[in-house]
Amino acid sequence: MAFRKKKVYKFSDEVMSKDALVSLLFGVTALLIIIFSVVMGIVMKGNAPDIIGTLLVASIIMGVTGLIFGFLSYGDSEGGLLSKRASVIISIIDLVALALLYLF
Repeated sequence: MAFRKKKVYKFSDEVMSKDALVSLLFGVTALLIIIFSVVMGIVMKGNAPDIIGTLLVASIIMGVTGLIFGFLSYGDSEGGLLSKRASVIISIIDLVALALLYLF
């Protein structure tokens, strides 16, 4: 008779680790800035104000910082794995979108 391996469940009080939350906030904010900048460029037919460039530089900083915090969140035992993965994926999407904006 084969014995089944018991499933081990892990419960935590916190839903997200603090590093994953910071990474997620930076990633979403940077993504909103990128979308706003693209829409402003389309609406103004390429004559966007200088502040748009400054916002895009800020979104680069937020994307890199979000990626760093996302990787640091994997070291925490608190929180679920889904929020950690989502924060890293959103930060990578930000940086890829910014690279595409720079190239084209």
